[in-house]
Amino acid sequence: MMSNFVVNILTPSSVVAKNVPAESVFIPTLKGEIEVLAGHTHIVEKLATGSVAVHGDDQERFFTVTNGIVKVLNDEITILSLTSEEDNQIDEERATNALIYAREKLKDTLTDEELVKYRRKVERAQLRLQLVKQISK
Repeated sequence: MMSNFVVNILTPSSVVAKNVPAESVFIPTLKGEIEVLAGHTHIVEKLATGSVAVHGDDQERFFTVTNGIVKVLNDEITILSLTSEEDNQIDEERATNALIYAREKLKDTLTDEELVKYRRKVERAQLRLQLVKQISK
């Protein structure tokens, strides 16, 4: 099988994936999930919190992403995400503890800003745990 393009996933603190060969990629955007195939039109979209599935060279790779942008241009997909990690890098115990902590914080009286912050933490922890369960099947 021949890959049609490459995927790069970057966060403010790291390069999570560089030049990953792909034939198709599923990306969560604020407008819904998009699938990118060969010859896809050039786009720039806002990223939603979710998982990116990269299919290529007879393998599948999954990455968490949160808040950012995705750019599809020619034979390259660039994802700039606030946080991201590959499913095999996720620490299940840490994600479980983060979920418990964030849910507890949501029971407190919070400012609007804190409410958004802890809801995002819950969303991220749930996503990470979902991906861990997916790969352990």
